[in-house]
Formats: sequence, C-alpha cells, structure tokens
Amino acid sequence: MAPFLPHDDVVAGVIAGSALQRAGATHRNTVVEVAVLRLSEAAGKLEVESQSLVLDKDAADVVRGDWTRLSDELRHGWLFCLFDMYGGLVNAPMGVHFSKASGKHADKFLRASSVLLSTEVCGALAFFTLAIAQFKEPRRIFVDTAPLISVALAMQRIAANQHLWSESPPVKSFSSYGGVGALPRLGASDLVLVSASTSGGLADVLVQQGVVEEMLVTLFFLMSSSKVKTKGRVACDLTYIPERTFGYPAIDSFSSESCALCKRGFVIAELEGDQFLIERRAVKRLRIGAASQLGATRTTLDNLVKKGVIEVRLHKKDSRRTDIDIDVRHMLSPNGHLHEPLRRLLAMFTPMPVAFVVATGLDVSKAREICASAGLGDYVANAQVIDAGQVENLSPIVGAHALVMVGYLCDHALLRGVNAQLRSKVIGGSVAYLSGLTIADSPRNHEDLRIFLQYGEHGPETFVFRSAAELMLPWTGDRVSPWVQELQLLRELDVENPLPEDWKSRITWLSDTALAKDKLFLAGNHGELFISPDFVLLDTKEEREKISQADVYAATSNALAAERCDKQALGTKVTRAQPTPIWGQSIYVQSVLCPSNFRDFNDAVLRAALLRAANEQELNYAVDEVCSEEMYEVIRADILAWSQSGGDSLPEFLMSMACGRLRLQGTHIERLKSLKESGALPEYLVRLMNRIPQF
Repeated sequence: MAPFLPHDDVVAGVIAGSALQRAGATHRNTVVEVAVLRLSEAAGKLEVESQSLVLDKDAADVVRGDWTRLSDELRHGWLFCLFDMYGGLVNAPMGVHFSKASGKHADKFLRASSVLLSTEVCGALAFFTLAIAQFKEPRRIFVDTAPLISVALAMQRIAANQHLWSESPPVKSFSSYGGVGALPRLGASDLVLVSASTSGGLADVLVQQGVVEEMLVTLFFLMSSSKVKTKGRVACDLTYIPERTFGYPAIDSFSSESCALCKRGFVIAELEGDQFLIERRAVKRLRIGAASQLGATRTTLDNLVKKGVIEVRLHKKDSRRTDIDIDVRHMLSPNGHLHEPLRRLLAMFTPMPVAFVVATGLDVSKAREICASAGLGDYVANAQVIDAGQVENLSPIVGAHALVMVGYLCDHALLRGVNAQLRSKVIGGSVAYLSGLTIADSPRNHEDLRIFLQYGEHGPETFVFRSAAELMLPWTGDRVSPWVQELQLLRELDVENPLPEDWKSRITWLSDTALAKDKLFLAGNHGELFISPDFVLLDTKEEREKISQADVYAATSNALAAERCDKQALGTKVTRAQPTPIWGQSIYVQSVLCPSNFRDFNDAVLRAALLRAANEQELNYAVDEVCSEEMYEVIRADILAWSQSGGDSLPEFLMSMACGRLRLQGTHIERLKSLKESGALPEYLVRLMNRIPQF
C-alpha cells in the first residue's frame, strides 16, 4: 500500500522493481504472492480492493490476479496491530482511575495520539478512513483532537492523488466534549473524525449537532459492554470477539454515581481528550510513633486522658468534622488543667471596656465564673453575657468591644458564623476570641481560621485569637464511620445465618450507642482490649487502668494527623499553595499506613485504633505488592497465634478486611483464606474471613 501514489504506478513499480524478488529470498516455496491495495469507486462509494501479484521464481514471471474487495476483518486486524504496537491502550496505575470527558469512569482509556507518530501510520489510517466514509467531497473536516489533523491532511493528499476531491477542505479541531458545543452548524457535507471511543457518547452528541452518520468516522472503538454501539462508521473495532485472533477485552466503564472503582477508593484522574498520561504512583509510607507528638501535644494528651472526658462518635449526627468529642468543662474548672492557661489569656487579651461576652460551647454561668476567676467579674457584670445563638439579636454599638469565649473549638464553621454576625455589632471596636481547647486537622486549617478571625479593617491584627491548648485531630468529613460499616456487615451476616449471642449483643450496642468510651474495638482471645504498660503514645506509669479505648483512639488519631502533615505542628506558617494535609492521596502519590506500624507495635489496642482511625486509602495495600506482602505476614502471624491464645488483634483485622477497609492483593487474600483450618479459628471469624472481597 502506497496511499500517496496513484495505484497504477504502485502496481507497475512492484512488478518492475525488486520487491517481489526480495520477498522471495526469504520464502522457501518457488512461488511468492503479495497483494497491492487500492481505492476504487463502486456504486458511488469507495472501497478497498486488493490485487495479488504472484511470482514464479523458476519462470521469473509475475502473474496479476483480479481486483477483489478487501475483507473488513483484515482492515480491523491491521489497524489493531498498529494501535497495539504503539501502546494506544493506557492502563491507569494501581489505585487510580480516570474520569473521562464523557462522564464515565474507567481504569483504562484509548490514546490515539500515541499511534499517530509517522506519515506511514497517518497515511494508512487516512486510506481506510476515506474508504469507509461516504464518497462525497467534504466542505469542511472537523477532528475531535489536534493530533487527528495529520490524518485529515493525509486524506487530502490521498484524495488529490486519486482525483477524488477537487479542493482541499479546511481542517479544524474542536477539542472533544469540551468544544463540541461551540461547533458551527454542521451540514451533510461536513466530515467529522473522532479519535477513539469506548461508549459512543461523543458520536451521539455529534449526530444531535447535525452530522450525517455516513460522514462521521471513529478511528478506534473499544466496547464498554456488549450493548454499546457507536453511531457513524468505525475504522478499527478493537474489541475481541470469539471468532477473532486479535482484540482487547471489553473495557469496564462506570457512571460517576455508581462507580465500582470510586467505591474501592481509587483516586480520580481527570482527562481532557486523550492528552493525559500518568506514570506509576509513588508510595508514601506513614509511620507513627512518639516523634509524631509535636510540641506540647504529649502534655495536652496526658492532661486529657484518664479523666473520662474523651468519647468517640459512632454515628454522625451534625456537621462536626471530627469523630472525637472532648468534654472540657471539667478541664476548665478551678482544678482543671485548662483553667489557669485560659484565665491568663482572659487577663491579657480581654478588650476593655467589654460590652458583649459571647459564650460558645459554654453555659453563660460558666463563662461568668471563668471571667470572675480571672479578675474580670466587675467588668463582665456591666456587659451583656449571651450564648452564640443570640448574637444576631444584639443592637450595634459604635466602638464597642467584645469577648468570645469558646470551651471546645472544634466546629470552625460555628465560630466563623459568630464572627460574621458580631462584626456588624461592634462597629470600629475590637474582639478577642479566646478558646480553652482548639482542634484543627492541619497547620493550614488552623492558619486559615486565625487569619479569618483576626483580619479586619486595621490589617491582620485587628482582632485577637488565642487558645489555652491546641490539638491536631483528623477531619473525618464524609467518611463512613468504621462502626457504621461494622454494624451493616454484622446485620448482613445475621440475616444470612444467625450470629452467636455475643455478636447479636454487639449489633444492639452499635445500634443504640451514639458516643462511647469503651467497647470501641472487638474483643480478642483474652477479652476486651486494654492498653499495655509500654504504650508508646501515652504515659502508662500511673493509673493505666483509667485509660479508655477512646483515649487510645484520640492519641492514635492525633499521631496520624501529624504524620499526614509531615510533622508540622499547629501554628507553623504555611503557604497558600501547600496542600492540606500534605500526605493525602493524589494521582502522583499513594499514602499508606506503613505495615511496620502493625509489625513493630504488637499492642492489640493500638493496632485496633490504627485500623479504625486510618482512612480506607491508607489501608489500601492492594496498590503495592510489597506493602501487601508485609501486611499479609502480619495478619498470618495473628491467625497462626490464635490457637496458642495469641492474636488478640485478629478480629479487628478480619473485620476491617471484611468491610473492605483494609485491602490486600488478590493472591494474598487467597493465601490468608487458605489458613482458616490451620489457625483453628472459631466459626464467627471464619465467616468474617469468607466475606473478605477480592480487589
């Protein structure tokens, strides 16, 4: 095939030249046969024909056969080889999937531009595209991506050599879905080329725009299901079907609302046309330890634990973004650890004379009591002391000063709302925002709140924001609570086959409990999980028995939050461009909780807290074979230890895997399931193991 030359010249050149002799030099038979391709017109349409040229090496004669129509399957096969040879099918790295311009999600896409790297490839595609498009000279040619312009120009050259077109129509790219709405009104003589498709969605839109189907050609098409078809003509169908010896399996494509890859926690990579390609993601291992407790964190935690003030929310009930509740009222009492630091802040920063005192998260009486202990009783006596919900009812006072007292500052949105209402009440005055305990998930989040509260008409220090103590805890956001996942799974297991009574009691407890200090984790071989004497994140020298599971969960969550921020403490100056937290998930990096946390810290309660506090992406070891192997070894050791009165963390491991939170590669999951008998596991743990999904 020499598409840029007249076909008569091609045939003559093959016969007169040495091509047949050179082909025959590597052929054992005495007869060598090749075929020459041409475009021919039949019944007002073009088609590809082939003519065999047979060389008898003994007679040295070339015998020309008849021109016959070329099989469509041969065309598909040739173009598939081109597409596959140049890597046109792009697979997403593990843990990533693509959100395509069509709105569909998939873990692979077709990149036609990878194929269009030479004039011979563009000439071959142009040759076959001319043949399958309607035999009509186009007025204009539109292509969905810029690389296809080279194919359109090759079509012009072929059509000129074959005397098919009298003019060279202009060629323009419309940038796929992003520019289809800006296309001019299309007519019957407009030729449109689509580079590649798996759903046929763009072809549907183009037909609605007025394109005639016979003038619409998709160069490469791969089915996303057996029911998917594309309008117009297809130059190469890449889909494997039983009677073919080539092709790719149909691609799995999902709608954004029901994407199985999103549910598996795969990160979304946005695509624009076919111009996006990403490499294998780096794996960042998060490792927690005593070094994760930054600044005064250890002191703050030691002052909070053993007091029964920390609880964990099992179910979401409001907009609060963390699942940890801390009752600071006891800590603000005269004997509490936060009382003296907050009293000093009140004495230093309360603006005088104070007109309004706004108690946020505190009783009005408690706010008066704390102010009195700071020597402000007489000043507050003349002020309006209200709670946060009454700010909007205040009458504006020019030059008035206000004090906003917060016990537990966790809901930043609440304080932002108070700020927005209060500024119009203290015209030209000052406001001090003083908090007992402030929670933020990152230095960036903390800095954003500080700037918002302090910035005003006199610059960045117009108002004051200070905290007696600060603690970094993760925002759970819209993450489904691991206790809700556990409850759903246990209910499903109980419907399939009734669970033992202790597990039925667990279902009842999970259903009826909103906040909890203990029973957060599944019991092990020795019953409820308790903290060990050498616990790395908390002081266990005295009153160790008073440390609750909620205390352990809070300390673990704090360590994870610090590691996600690369050990940057609250109050650290951050740039606006810096992501928060630093080590999240992206198309370039997969952050996982290092398996060494579970291998080196064999305290079952710490392992359980890590499994509940980490997010699903951090437990997605299926993205890395080495991490998956390491986690397999940790869980395997617990399975084998169960029959020897060990493996107290095994129920938590299996529950996390059965809920789809902790994920291993398929081979490691199968190897774990094969250990069911050797571990002498009870029936309920075997049922959890059987429910572990494959990824």
